[in-house]
Amino acid sequence: MMRVFEMLCPSTSKWRGLPVMVLAALFGFHGPDCASAGDLGFEGRIEAVERSDVYSRAEGIVEEVLVAQGDYVEAGTPLLWLRNDLEKLAVDAAISELAKAEALLDQARDKMERAAQLSTRGTATEVALFEAETNLKLAEAETALVETELKVAQTNYDDTFIRAPISGHVEDPQVGPGSLVEFSSGDPPLFQIVNLDRLRVVFEIPYAHWVEEMNGNDARPRASSDLAQFCIVSETGAVLQKPFTQTGSAVWVDDKNGKIRVWADLENPNPALLPGLKVRVTPVVPSGTGVRQNHSMVRP
Repeated sequence: MMRVFEMLCPSTSKWRGLPVMVLAALFGFHGPDCASAGDLGFEGRIEAVERSDVYSRAEGIVEEVLVAQGDYVEAGTPLLWLRNDLEKLAVDAAISELAKAEALLDQARDKMERAAQLSTRGTATEVALFEAETNLKLAEAETALVETELKVAQTNYDDTFIRAPISGHVEDPQVGPGSLVEFSSGDPPLFQIVNLDRLRVVFEIPYAHWVEEMNGNDARPRASSDLAQFCIVSETGAVLQKPFTQTGSAVWVDDKNGKIRVWADLENPNPALLPGLKVRVTPVVPSGTGVRQNHSMVRP
């Protein structure tokens, strides 16, 4: 079993030195220019940083699906709605009950105010004042109760509109008009929403290479402000226009293959990359190091 406890490594993290030391020792470069480092490279995969499974908090029959596969939606956008006649009636009933309770509360306040004035003048008994105070408290409690009932009814009604939890593209719809939706997190999600603006490339580097590099050089690897950088080459041979810097690393080595997992978050505004894409990750090397430049790569 792979004993990997993954931690993101921002610049202020105490773990920042780990991936920097590993990669600096492995490649020994700091330059920003993309070049081919011979056959040195790693197989990687593009993953979504932000994706969400969409479930329903309500049960019922799907009245209408409002989106299709591949549509882009903002967070909060309705994806579908369930038949909600009963939920709407419950909201209307609660609104009416609240209006009634508020009217009775206003009446109780007026009676309390008159009873207090009469008590000040000495023309009202303590019993009448106590009764007015009690009726006011009961009216306040009833109003608060009905307000809660209205909130519950409104929540149940709102839950019949299934909304996107995040902004992104709709993936793999599982329902259509007439489908029965039940509340169960064990079922397949109704939709998946995938944000393509930020993706992550994940790859593994052989830990043994790092050890060999350390044993073969007098200079020991050290953390510095210059983080190791890489280029991404797609299956078609296109290379990402800008090199990227790793942002995280596992803190354990996989005891089965002797590799350590490394990843980096990528901006993907176009989007040029998609989750699931296999890529080859190659190190960035500085010019003038004697490493053969590969000019055959096609930039998209």
